[in-house]
Amino acid sequence: MKRVLIYGGSSLISIELIKILYQEIDKFVVFCRNKDLFSKKMADLEFDNNKFDTREVDLENLKENLEMAGTIDNLQGIYWIAGYNGDTEEEFLNSDKCKKNININFLHPAIIINKLIGSLCKNNNVPYIVVVTSVAGLRGRSKNIFYGSAKSALISYLSGIRQKYNNKINVITVIPGYISTIDFKINAPSFLISTPAELAKKIINAVIKKKEIVYSNIWWRIAMLIVKLIPEKIFKKLDF
Repeated sequence: MKRVLIYGGSSLISIELIKILYQEIDKFVVFCRNKDLFSKKMADLEFDNNKFDTREVDLENLKENLEMAGTIDNLQGIYWIAGYNGDTEEEFLNSDKCKKNININFLHPAIIINKLIGSLCKNNNVPYIVVVTSVAGLRGRSKNIFYGSAKSALISYLSGIRQKYNNKINVITVIPGYISTIDFKINAPSFLISTPAELAKKIINAVIKKKEIVYSNIWWRIAMLIVKLIPEKIFKKLDF
């Protein structure tokens, strides 16, 4: 039986992943904030509810997440889609909000994924872990200091477990730029914006081809290569 876990099941990216995987996967274990909302979305797609083992979780409750993770086994793959943007200005003034951003975007994913690694099946097919991070984690910016720092730590963590489980687990780091979700309000060139459906297809292709690093499109790969090469004395004067 092919079983996968999707953490952040109500997101648009997760829904698009499920659309692609529905015929292939026997069972989806789904962690989401709102179980009823997720079930309604699956009903709207006329998907069989028996294919879904849905768990309602609080992204901030590490203990609850770990307890649920401990009840899962025999997974072929993990898709970690959840994240939290936060607000840098508020986080500078409120340490609890700063802690929330770091917890949701780095600390909790790292600890929970560590717990879930033991649930990956040990058959002849190499299991995989897919984690959506962000281009914000590739270089610090004043507009998203804590979010970017947490995503940077997450990218580094994934690189570490990729090395630790080399040839045993395929670890895929997804580094998207702008994604046109419901809350998307950024005025950017269209070639820098991807849809959830486009990103979902790239993720599935990465799993099939056993890729390790995936950008939402080639333009972001080029842009971030340039950004990383800018000297710090110059970069600190830029505002973008």
